[in-house]
Amino acid sequence: PDNFEVSIKNKKIIIRLDVAQRSNAEKIKNDKKRYVFDTVILDPGHGGKDPGAMANGVQEKDVTLAITKKIGQKLEKMLGVNVIYTRTEDVFLSLKKRTEIANKNNGDVFLSIHANAIDNSPSTKGFETYLLRPGKTQDAIDIALRENSVITEFENNRDNYIGGSEFILATIEQNAYVKESEFLAREIQYQLSNSLKNKKLNRGVKQAGFQVLIGASMPNVLIEVGFISNRTEAENLSSKKYQDKIAQGIVNALITYKHRYEQHIIK
Repeated sequence: PDNFEVSIKNKKIIIRLDVAQRSNAEKIKNDKKRYVFDTVILDPGHGGKDPGAMANGVQEKDVTLAITKKIGQKLEKMLGVNVIYTRTEDVFLSLKKRTEIANKNNGDVFLSIHANAIDNSPSTKGFETYLLRPGKTQDAIDIALRENSVITEFENNRDNYIGGSEFILATIEQNAYVKESEFLAREIQYQLSNSLKNKKLNRGVKQAGFQVLIGASMPNVLIEVGFISNRTEAENLSSKKYQDKIAQGIVNALITYKHRYEQHIIK
């Protein structure tokens, strides 16, 4: 036994043996460790031969990488968490490979960073955060189609595209993380509004069938940080100061998420 206790009651000697106390304590400790928020997967959208959206002299792949690196640096400094990047250079990665990296590293959350663009609407601007579900609006559907086009344009493998019943199953699997993902998405929108000091840029939480989120076995969202098809926003997104504000807003959201995520296991 790990411990024992001897007592006398009603002229009876009672011996209590505590067994597996140490192993149970270690198991509880390991279980708690599993649920501690300590690993963030950051995914800069596009890269390499896939430039993503292009407008006003700006390429999506460059904006996403710059902002993602700033997010990672702030996370390491402010939260001391383990940051895993799907890419740190201008290289191409398949959408499937990105979630494989996330799962392999046992991430607690998966953030895919993107920049938006829209044809024939140069005045459209703002940021929005997406959850993996079938798109409800035509805009959301169009954005997902553009982001997913990497599969047919650059991966040269239509088999990598998940649709129909497979997509339905994938969204059902995401239900295990739906509350966490929804909370994180709302918090990102709120914190970005504060960081950029402009609530009018908040386009809200939306849903669409982004292939890059499929298969991530953890809470996950896709963030469109702005529209490079808007000249002013394209200039802002190319600015290190503006990129830093976006990164800080997203990090603030993750700080809030961490506190909420861990409150039920840390006493």
